[in-house]
Amino acid sequence: MNTRFYRAASCLALAACASVNRSNLEPLVTDRPDFTESSETVPAKMAQLESGATVSRVADERGTTVGEVLMRVGVASRAELRIGLNSYALVRTPSARTQGLEDASLGAKVGLVTGGGLVPKVSLIVASSVPTGAQPFRQSKLQPETKLTMAWDLSDRVAFSSNLNYSWIRSDFGSFGEAAATGSFGFSLTDNVGLYTEYFGFYPRDPLETSSHYSNAGFTWVLNPNLQLDIRSGIGHNGLGRRDNFTGIGLSRRW
Repeated sequence: MNTRFYRAASCLALAACASVNRSNLEPLVTDRPDFTESSETVPAKMAQLESGATVSRVADERGTTVGEVLMRVGVASRAELRIGLNSYALVRTPSARTQGLEDASLGAKVGLVTGGGLVPKVSLIVASSVPTGAQPFRQSKLQPETKLTMAWDLSDRVAFSSNLNYSWIRSDFGSFGEAAATGSFGFSLTDNVGLYTEYFGFYPRDPLETSSHYSNAGFTWVLNPNLQLDIRSGIGHNGLGRRDNFTGIGLSRRW
């Protein structure tokens, strides 16, 4: 299953990335490091690889993920293919230690509204996990999700973005829907350095599950028109005594 997935994903990416005129390109816009996905798509016939690593804590569980690879390939002026490669995950609890590859993913982003003024730029992301990971990270069924992304340019230096998401959490024991919402302010401190601050929350439609809420902030540093570094840190707001937090770094490259 893994070999077939990677072979097919590689063929799609190579077929879409023919030569392209790289002059007069739009500024590099990534879907990381915040949870909010951008409304921008990768220029046609170009590819953009986004990757990183995160250390996190949720209650008594500590985790590390390395990879976080998202390959975005422009297949049209307002459409991109999205290939999420398996991250390596390490999870530790007071009584156990688990490690292995997480599931990969496959999806697409399509621009719906170009926006302007009070009208946001709007895109739609449709994606699903692909069962290619190691036990116990591997899901037995596809986990589809949709994301409606919206972005407003408030000034030359300030922007606001929001996502409305819906996922289907599926297992051998049943399934339920989960909504999520985000809000992110982005600030251009200089032509190359950006700052963001963000809220995001998850709202499962299952009486046995509870909502969870997070806030985070981070920086992006554009080293050249096609290369960006990022760093982020956040905390959870999920009840007294809970010490939920995460910190991550990333690197993105466009060609």
